[in-house]
Amino acid sequence: MGTEKNLQFGVYIIDTVLLTAFMIGLYQLMCHIAPDLLNHIDSLRMILIYVISFSISYFLFPSLVPLRLIKAEAIITRVASTCFMMLLFVSLIIFVSRPFENFPRAFLFLSMTAYFVFLLVERFIIKAILTKVRAKRKNLKNVVLIGNEATVYQLYEKLKTPIYGYNIVGFFYDGPCSNEEITKLRLGGVSDIYGWLTTHPEINEIYGYFPKEQYDTINMMSKFCDNHLIRFYYIPAINVFKGNMTISFLEEIPVIVRREEPLRNGINKWTKRIFDIVFSSLVLLLVFPWVFAWVAIMLKIQSPGAIFSLQERTGLDGKIFKCIKFRTKKMDADAEESLDDSTFPFGDFLQKTNIDEFPQFINVFLGDMSVVGPRPYMVKQTSAYSRLISYFMVRHFAKPGITGLAQVTGFRGEARYIDQMEGRVKKDIEYIENWTFLLDLKIIGKTITHLFRKDKGDTN
Repeated sequence: MGTEKNLQFGVYIIDTVLLTAFMIGLYQLMCHIAPDLLNHIDSLRMILIYVISFSISYFLFPSLVPLRLIKAEAIITRVASTCFMMLLFVSLIIFVSRPFENFPRAFLFLSMTAYFVFLLVERFIIKAILTKVRAKRKNLKNVVLIGNEATVYQLYEKLKTPIYGYNIVGFFYDGPCSNEEITKLRLGGVSDIYGWLTTHPEINEIYGYFPKEQYDTINMMSKFCDNHLIRFYYIPAINVFKGNMTISFLEEIPVIVRREEPLRNGINKWTKRIFDIVFSSLVLLLVFPWVFAWVAIMLKIQSPGAIFSLQERTGLDGKIFKCIKFRTKKMDADAEESLDDSTFPFGDFLQKTNIDEFPQFINVFLGDMSVVGPRPYMVKQTSAYSRLISYFMVRHFAKPGITGLAQVTGFRGEARYIDQMEGRVKKDIEYIENWTFLLDLKIIGKTITHLFRKDKGDTN
C-alpha cells in the first residue's frame, strides 16, 4: 500500500514539474505566434495559479488510475475529469483576482486543450513504463487465492498475466482439484491459511470463493485480514451464466447481471448519440448531396422511378423502423421478396459497393440507427434467425448500425450458411458487451479501408 502512495505522490511531483515546463514552453510559443493572447497575463502568476489548480484537481479528482487492470477509456475519462476541474479552479481564481474585462478566455481554452493532450500522452507513457516494470516482476502485489471453483480459475487466468503486476503466491482449497497448474500452487486447506499468513507478512491481497453456507468462514476471514492489514475480496459465484457477466447494485443490494452493457450508462449513451448526430450531419451536408445527384441521374437512365427504397427492419429493443436505402430493384419488383434477377446493372453496382446504404445516415440522424452497431435485418429474417440461432435477439440491445464489428472482422457480405450467421451474431454480442468510443472509431477506420475492396458488401 505504501508503494501505491509513493507512486501517487511521485507522479504528482512529475506532473507538477512537467506542468511548469509546459506553461513556460506555451508562453514562449505564444510570444512568437500569438502575442495578443498574452495581454494582461503575468507568466509567473499564471503558472502559480495553474499549479495550485492542478494540485487541487489531482487530489480531489485523481487522473492517475491506481487499478492495474484498466482500460484506455478509463484513463481518458480520468484525465478529462482532472482537466475540467482544473479549468474550473483556474477560472474561479482568475475571476476573483482580476477585472472581468481582462479575463483571458482564449488563452484558457487554448492552454487547457493543449494540456489535456499533454497530460493524456504522459499518462499513457506512465502506463507503458509500469507495464514494462511489472513484466520484469517488479512493483508486484502478492496475492493468495482461496477455493478451487471455476470462478477462481477465471480470476487466476486474469491475474497471472505479467503486465498487471500480480504475483500469485498460491492457493488454499479443500477437496480434489482437476486443474494441474493450480494443484502445483496449493499451499494447504482453507483452515491452514491463518497460520500460514502469520509467517508471510508480504501478502497484500486475498481473493476467496466460499459457498453461501459458509458465511461464518467469510466473516472470520474478513476480520483476520483487517487485523493483519490485508485486503480481502470475496468472489461471488458468478459462473451461474455462461459467457460475460458483471455485478451491479440495486440500491445497496448486489445483483449479477447477465452481461455488461456499457451503452446502458447514460454518459456512454449520450457520447455515442452526439457523435452519431455530428458524424451523420457532416456526411449528409458534405457528401450525400453529391452521391444523391449521381444516383438519381443513373436511376433515371436505367430504371426510372423512386430513388429511395423503404424496408421494415428490426431495431433497438426489437422495435420496427423504416430503413432508407437507394433503390436497387426494378419498380415492379421493389419489395422484400424481390429476386436478384430483378435488379438492374446500376442497382447491382450499388449493392456490391454498399453505396445503396448511404441514405441510412438519415436513419442515424433521426435516431433509428447508429453509425456503428449490429446490422439491421428485415423483419422476416429476424423472425427466422431468432428460431435458428441462440442469442440472436441479444443483438437488438443496441441500435443497429451502418457498419459493425462483424463487418470488419470477416463477416461482411451475405451469410449463406448458419455457422456464418452464428459467427456474425457472436461478434455483434461482443460489440455490445465491450463497447467503447475508441472501438467505434476503430471500426469506422477499418470500414473506410474496406470500401474499395472487391468482395461483396453486406447486402442486408
